[in-house]
Amino acid sequence: MKKIDFSKQLQEMFARFKWYEIAYISIGLVAVIVLSIIAKSSALTIIFSIFAILYVGFLAEQFKVAIIFGLIQCILYIVQSALYNNWGEFILNVAIVLPLLILALVNWFRGKSEQGLTVKSHKIGWKEWTILICVSLAVGIGFFFVLRYFNTPYVLFASICGFFSTMANYLVMRKSPISFVCFMFSNVFMFLIWLLPIVEGQSANFETMPMLAVLIIYTISNIFGLINWNKSSSKVEKQNTLTTETENSEKEK
Repeated sequence: MKKIDFSKQLQEMFARFKWYEIAYISIGLVAVIVLSIIAKSSALTIIFSIFAILYVGFLAEQFKVAIIFGLIQCILYIVQSALYNNWGEFILNVAIVLPLLILALVNWFRGKSEQGLTVKSHKIGWKEWTILICVSLAVGIGFFFVLRYFNTPYVLFASICGFFSTMANYLVMRKSPISFVCFMFSNVFMFLIWLLPIVEGQSANFETMPMLAVLIIYTISNIFGLINWNKSSSKVEKQNTLTTETENSEKEK
């Protein structure tokens, strides 16, 4: 059995990060901790925020370990949403996001072709896109009526967030760069869901300010993720094209 050199793997991981990517992740972590101290946030909020930033940072670089951070932050977010009565986010993450992240963990690490630290991007056909959009719409509409029945605040924002979150997390599981576009739309509505209680002076108040900082870091990371994954996808396509051309020329000989 081949021995794994963890120190070499760590060096390889950090070598992939650009200086500005390390800068925004570091600034994000510091900002969250400082805001948490000022706002006297709970330990749960601080721990969630740290794992959330690490998740999106590693995801942007296509590291498989990102999914493990994602699972941890999802579980913490479920608890966080329940404590602050964000039942739309609670139901969404329990019913949709967490199962999709578990499937992503299996999909990203399964098979000999998935060996290594990073995951390869994958394109989705139009039939799968059609099914995904229809299912996501059904989730969003279903959420609207369920959440309205339970008098959940910001039901429209929560329903739209449900649509984009379903799309985004499925696309992560399928290794598609378009997941980052869906995450950016989802972040807008998540930001509103956590901001409005503060503006309206509800029970969540200033304690949840770190959540807003996390969502800003999410969006920045999504932009880098979209760029990095598309670059990687282009390289793979060029390599496949060259391989096919070489094989065809050898057959002709």
